[in-house]
Amino acid sequence: MSRISRYTQQVTPTKKKWQAGVYLRLSREDELTKDKNSYSIETQRMIINKFLVAHPDIEVVDFYIDDGFSGTNMERPGYKRLKDDFENKKINCIIIKDLSRLARNNEEAGKLVFVVFPFYGIRFISVNDKGDSYLDPKSVNNISIQFKNLMNDEYSRDLS
Repeated sequence: MSRISRYTQQVTPTKKKWQAGVYLRLSREDELTKDKNSYSIETQRMIINKFLVAHPDIEVVDFYIDDGFSGTNMERPGYKRLKDDFENKKINCIIIKDLSRLARNNEEAGKLVFVVFPFYGIRFISVNDKGDSYLDPKSVNNISIQFKNLMNDEYSRDLS
């Protein structure tokens, strides 16, 4: 039997608690629900809420909604409020349905995912893309994320 020094501290692993901001966006308003949100916004919310049931370590601080705003422009009120909250450390986790909700501008989306979020220590989760920068860093630091951002950018150019 080996001895344990009384001078060695035993470190008990603790589970990190995440304060999340959920970002929802839709370019064009569709039919509105009784809460005055588009059905697509409500669908995004349901997908994320279903994800959150399996992740009790994540607490939603707020929902940031840009209903009727293009993803090619970063001057959106919901996104600006989200940015203020992560810069002021109100949240340390951002959850989106998929990458196209965050931005349809390849340069901006790449800068956020690969530079800004890591700089602020933000856990970034894209539910449908199965990306989680904390549990599986490779899921967001790979070529498929860059490819999806590029495809989202091209899609918006095709529409304009």
